[in-house]
Amino acid sequence: MRVAAAPDLAIGALLRQSWELLRAHPVVAAAMGGALLVSLALMLFGVGALVAPWFVLELFGLQLAVLTGRPVIRDAGWIRAGVFVLGMVGVVAAATWVAVLAFGPDVSTADSASTPLPWPDAVGRVIAITGVTAVAISFIAPFAYAPLILLDRGGSMGAAALESAWLVRAGGLFRHWALVFLAHLVPLLPALLAAVVVARTFERAATPLGVLAGLPLVPLSIPLGQGLLSAAYVARHRELSEPRWARAEAKPSRGLTAALVGLVLAPIASVLMIVIGTLRPAPPSPMERGPEPADVVLRVDGERVVRVPGTTVEVEVEGARVSVRAGDGARSPVPAAWRGSIEEVSVRRRGEHYVIGLSAGDAWWKIKLDRAGTRVDDTVGARLAARLPLWGLVAVLLAFALSGLLLVRALAPLGAVRRLYGAPATARPPLDVLRARRGAAARRAWWVAAALGPVAVAALVAGALSLVGGS
Repeated sequence: MRVAAAPDLAIGALLRQSWELLRAHPVVAAAMGGALLVSLALMLFGVGALVAPWFVLELFGLQLAVLTGRPVIRDAGWIRAGVFVLGMVGVVAAATWVAVLAFGPDVSTADSASTPLPWPDAVGRVIAITGVTAVAISFIAPFAYAPLILLDRGGSMGAAALESAWLVRAGGLFRHWALVFLAHLVPLLPALLAAVVVARTFERAATPLGVLAGLPLVPLSIPLGQGLLSAAYVARHRELSEPRWARAEAKPSRGLTAALVGLVLAPIASVLMIVIGTLRPAPPSPMERGPEPADVVLRVDGERVVRVPGTTVEVEVEGARVSVRAGDGARSPVPAAWRGSIEEVSVRRRGEHYVIGLSAGDAWWKIKLDRAGTRVDDTVGARLAARLPLWGLVAVLLAFALSGLLLVRALAPLGAVRRLYGAPATARPPLDVLRARRGAAARRAWWVAAALGPVAVAALVAGALSLVGGS
């Protein structure tokens, strides 16, 4: 069954078109959506990073076949499209994951929360998470059509990136930002809405049950979201030049290509380093004053074991090394935030938690444990705050936001030059006009590279600090 392409880029028309795509093959689309959902969950174990792009491409291929009436060939363009999908999905997933864990409710105390999160806090956290996701999506928006171009027409990754940027700018940058954001939001809507309803109706601790309740609809919402991009591409793919007419003169120089590739990879590398950095425990935070008279204070002399009263948890101290041993024998080392050996250890109870004070020199440090020996102060937000300086966070966000805003201004003119060189010989402008257009596009791209370079370097430095700092 072939579905007619949407006549324009209006969101309403694209939504109707995507719905028609889903209706054309509901069982196959839902099966692919379910497989993609499972593969995304497997990304935590590394397997999904290889499987998820494949199912995304299978779904795109099905939708392109329905819209164009011709099958998609699995060739080298398929593999290149998978690289694009992996990068785009990875950037958005990593940024959203960090934002959810950093700005969302404290995971360690969520189980004990018997009341819904207050509306001001809930709205503020949703805005923060949405803002970070929107910045990540603005970064990938210029490349939204690149996987579809590679599936439909083949070619190189660079050519697909330039042609995608040209289509995005010609169709309206902000309109495409909204389109790509909606394409990523629609697949998550069933789980998000169910989670909000459960959290506001019952209690905050039941939020994961709400997510599980919405998951059965996600295999249908995934193809619905992807269909927005497929419909938008097919509505405009005839504006691209024919690959058979393209000439080598349309390619940017190697130096410019290297600079642009570096600018694209720098923000991705920075967020990847930040994600890896959040896997390390947070160092203890400073205490403003020493233990109170009622606290248990142990003067450390050599190797000592401090048992937390009323629990089976023990704090082992050996010189400058500190670790927490739970009742089942599991040992969790505490990153050292001090120089020299630990001299005193104090234990105080605060509600259901225990504050362990550690003295080294004239300074006191603290960690907070629950009765099972788990650190409740070791949140993703605490890990980011300890290792990622504020200027570094600003630099990473600026690198993504400015790249999404400026890169398209560099890539789109280069894509326009490629389109001119890809016209039939009888329809091309004179050679001197082509060279003038290519020179003007290259100069603009170099200016953009010069403007984004310092921000990209700052983002890389911030990512490196979050990866190796705070040990």
